[in-house]
Amino acid sequence: MKTIKIKVGFWVMIIFILHSLMLYSQQPDYIFVESESDTPEQCVSPEETVRLRFIIDSINQELKRQGVFEKYFDAQRRGAPPLLQWPMRQADGFNDPGYYALSNYVDLDPTSPGVLDYNGLNQTYDTHNGIDIRTSPYFWLKKQNNHVEAVAAADGVISFWQDDNFDDNCSCTGTWNAVFLTHADGSITWYGHLKSNTLTTKTIGDFVAVGEYLGLIGSSGCSTNPHLHFETYDSGGNLIEPFAGSANSTTVNSWWANQLPYYDSGINKIATHSTPPTTPACPGIEVPNEKDVFDPGEAITFSIAVRHSLTTDSAKLEVFEPDGDTSTILALTFIRTGTFFLRAILPVWNSTIPNNAPKGKWVFKATYYTDTYGIQVVNKDFWVAETCQANIVHNANLGTNAYYQASNTISSTSVIINNAQIIYDAENIITLSPGFRAPVGSKFEVKTAGCN
Repeated sequence: MKTIKIKVGFWVMIIFILHSLMLYSQQPDYIFVESESDTPEQCVSPEETVRLRFIIDSINQELKRQGVFEKYFDAQRRGAPPLLQWPMRQADGFNDPGYYALSNYVDLDPTSPGVLDYNGLNQTYDTHNGIDIRTSPYFWLKKQNNHVEAVAAADGVISFWQDDNFDDNCSCTGTWNAVFLTHADGSITWYGHLKSNTLTTKTIGDFVAVGEYLGLIGSSGCSTNPHLHFETYDSGGNLIEPFAGSANSTTVNSWWANQLPYYDSGINKIATHSTPPTTPACPGIEVPNEKDVFDPGEAITFSIAVRHSLTTDSAKLEVFEPDGDTSTILALTFIRTGTFFLRAILPVWNSTIPNNAPKGKWVFKATYYTDTYGIQVVNKDFWVAETCQANIVHNANLGTNAYYQASNTISSTSVIINNAQIIYDAENIITLSPGFRAPVGSKFEVKTAGCN
């Protein structure tokens, strides 16, 4: 395959070699940097914290009197704190390589002003009592599309919840939507800033299993963008930072079943676009302008969304044509300078499909090198389509991957051979007449968009 290769550490130095007439690329044309601060003030005010803790404690006293915890948890389970699972997941139908970026930890500095996270650094803000986990990239679009869910970090009983509050906040205002769980040992976890009217249908006193749906991620209450505020208290009512680290005096051993590294670097998304994405001011919905099908000569934009970008990390980007040639025609090297740590960035590269580009399924591949995880590889397929026609008639065998587009109709009696992937995309009618066959192993798909 012919390739475009880009080695990225992300922005300043370029070395490039241009060969032949294939795709031309360059250093990132734009680097979108998501807001570095999720909240200008506390996610929950001290007064609201006191109110919520009083309500939860009162309800738990009644649940204990009714024997609810004994009903769901045996004596052995009631003796030890739970091992927490990650409190978020992608909803069904979404499968991006990643979907979140950890923003703020618990502030462990007993003085104010002053900040100290569990690792002895400052990835938090003054008097912050929880862990902020934003959705990323396109957090407003993810909220609109119900992309990311809050889930129970451990088996528990619902002790309280509140809903029906405005969830498009860009500043510290109003009341959040939240669910509060009490676990077998009496420890409590909070799940805040949820999207209005998406909370679980279960209610106070009901059991929820680890990983069970609690609500969708929103921006209700004191919040500047969609994220989950996750707060933890032990059985004695003491605030807990679940992450174990050198500066954490609240716990010796991690409360996480699998504690994430402090810098959780990786790719959240890889995409191709018709034009670069747009990111309007809060609470405007981002417009990714993503596109998977291109004509020869058409503009194309490549992007990767990276969480916890470090200057010590790097990436190699490659674009493979569907012709079996492995020669390298373009190589770029970047070294990102400036701020050592950025919570979430989205660099984009603008280019053009060559007029003589071979038709078929191309592959955009990103290889990301991090000190944390080593190598992460993600791929994104896109098509250079056959020339658009008003009507297409196929009678011969089809043995090469191809995307056929018609503004009116496609009719076919063909047989798909060689395990080819064939896509028919017609705006009006697709007719598969007797004789058409797509044997096991071949990939056949029908779409109704027509010419792109």
